[in-house]
Formats: sequence, C-alpha cells, structure tokens
Amino acid sequence: MNKTAIWVQALRPRTLPAAIGPIVLGQTLVAPEHFSWLTAILCLICALALQLAVNLANDLFDGLSGVDEHDRLGPRRALQAGLLSAGELRVGLMLMLGVAVATGLWLVLFGHWLLWALGGLALLGVLGYSGGRRPYANLGLGEVAVWLFFGPVAVLGSLLAQQSPVHGGAILAASLVGLPVAAILVVNNLRDRHTDARAGKLTVAVRLGPQATRWLFSILTWGPWLVSLPLGLAAWAWLAWGGIGLAALVLNMKMWRHDGSALNPVLGQTALYSLAIALWLGLSLR
Repeated sequence: MNKTAIWVQALRPRTLPAAIGPIVLGQTLVAPEHFSWLTAILCLICALALQLAVNLANDLFDGLSGVDEHDRLGPRRALQAGLLSAGELRVGLMLMLGVAVATGLWLVLFGHWLLWALGGLALLGVLGYSGGRRPYANLGLGEVAVWLFFGPVAVLGSLLAQQSPVHGGAILAASLVGLPVAAILVVNNLRDRHTDARAGKLTVAVRLGPQATRWLFSILTWGPWLVSLPLGLAAWAWLAWGGIGLAALVLNMKMWRHDGSALNPVLGQTALYSLAIALWLGLSLR
C-alpha cells in the first residue's frame, strides 16, 4: 500500500455519514431568516474534522495501550499493523484538530456563546474516548458519549451557530438522531468484546454480553424509526418511512445472525442507516 492509501484507511472515511447526518439535520431545522450557507458549510467541515480526528486518536491510543493486537477482528489499524508510526498519527491528529479548531473559532465568534462550551466538550470527547489515564470508552460510556455528541451537541450546536431559536422539534430530533449513530459503536464493541475484555476495556458489550448488546442495537435502530411515524404526512412520506424500516429490519437480521469479523460490513451499513434517519427526521420534523 502507498502512503495515500494507508492514510485513507487510517482516517476511515466510511464513518463519515455518521457525522454528516446530524449536521444536515440541524441545518434543516434552522429558521430561514437565520440560515447562512457559510455557517452551514463550516459546521459540516468542523464535524467531519472531529470525526476524522477521533478515528486517528483511536488508532493511536488503542495501539499504544495494547488494545489492538495481532488478532484484531476489525479493519487493520495503522499503528498496530506498522503502517504508520505513532509520530505520524500524532501529526495527522493535530492537523485534523487544527481544522476543527479553526472552523470552530469562526462559529463561536459569530454564533451563540454556548458554542464555546460545546466546542471545548467536543475536543475533550475526541481525546478522552481512548486516550488519557481513564478513557471513558473503557468505562462503558462510549455509546452515551456518541449519542451526546452526534445528537444534542451536533444538532442543537448547528442551530446555535446560526443564531436560530431552539424549538421543541429540534430537541426531539437531536435526541433521536444520535441513537443510530451510537448503534455503530454497539456493533464495533460486540465484535471486539473478547479482545476488549482481555485488555481490560469494559465496554457495554463486555458488561452486558452478546444477547443484551444485540437487544440494545435493536432499540437504538428501531427506536427513532418508530417515534417518527409520519402521521398527517403525504403518501410519499409513508413510503420513505417504510423503506427506512425495511433497512432497519435487514440490519437487525445481520446483527442477530453474525458475529466477529462478519460484523464488519454492518458498521458501514449502520452509518448509512444513521444518515437515512437524519434525513428522514429533517423532512418529517421541520
């Protein structure tokens, strides 16, 4: 593999739909008189940079801590496989964080003051997930953090960046959209539960076991779909809602039937499902 391909693999672009969906949803909920294309684009760039940063941080910190070893079931990690050095990953991580901070500074300077707190929380979230003395992923808090950052922080932060009023529909959408994104991590942690337990990483899957973890996935994927029943909407909305429900059914069938490395395709498919839910919520709740 050449260096470009190695970096693309380390950045894991297949996870990006999970970052795109909540931002697009947030922007669709902005009041028209407050909407700015520049602000919307900067929100998206900031979210994508943070997502890529956390991917590099996980590769770096899990490699250094010994969580990633030769028997890893997921896609190859750059540090564990010897494709990139820790120094190279640190440089990439700093570059991604630099992009996030640069765009974030513009947003906080021209948006609501609460963005200072949300921005600082997001940076801590990136570095604290698998880094530091007590990574919160090791404490079984990963899914909660993913829901928080890809739900309320991303959606309501988008409204605050546009200086748009926060209304009840936005709060409901923010609460729902982070659920299928958290389901991506559930798949990842179910696949890795044996190696995580060996490394002392007490994820939700390690704590709950495989059956309860699969039930959690079902709740996170079916929940936002059931709550967003298109009552009072046109026939096309029912067709769209039904199509998303069919996708949820397929995902859950795969989740309940497969294990180990066979779950790898489900990660990207759940990310795309989270994007579909975000787009649906934007259409049905705006």
